[in-house]
Amino acid sequence: MKKKIEEKSVLSMVYMLEVLNRRGLPVRENVRKNLNWLKKWYSQEEDEEFLELALLQICAVIKMGLVREADIALYNDICALAGTSMEELLESCAPMAKRMKISRYGIQGLIGKWMPSRKNPMKKSEVVDDIIDKLVNHREGQYYYCYERNRSGDRYPEMLENDVYKLVINREESYFFDLKQFRIYTFKD
Repeated sequence: MKKKIEEKSVLSMVYMLEVLNRRGLPVRENVRKNLNWLKKWYSQEEDEEFLELALLQICAVIKMGLVREADIALYNDICALAGTSMEELLESCAPMAKRMKISRYGIQGLIGKWMPSRKNPMKKSEVVDDIIDKLVNHREGQYYYCYERNRSGDRYPEMLENDVYKLVINREESYFFDLKQFRIYTFKD
């Protein structure tokens, strides 16, 4: 099954996994369960669609930077069933997530320009402190940070530009989404 994995399909899978996360279901844990089921169904049905879906999920996890050492054996098994290898899969699914240490300077760099307003009373330094506090104290949840800026003055409210950031902290993963730029950052354990 030497089929090229399409970038748009992988990005769609990333969004789907984000929907799972939004419902409170940790990405890694659910992908692990899905992969085991897809592997089982493939062994029963011998339908390659199950393997293609499994490879898409693996690629999405790679793109999100959420690969764990404990899951590599499962990924290798699925790759072997699909007639490929993890190395070949990694070539077509280069990670889009960047790993970074939790630091004030690093977190500040994730957030664009930020000015307090009525809708956004926090200063940028307060937003950074809030993110660091939640990461360091591992406060599980999903946190949104939104900054609205007006490109064309107050005369054109429809021209408002939103910078939306999402911090996700689960049992086994923490990551930060820049939803406008579609950038993902994971944090070193």
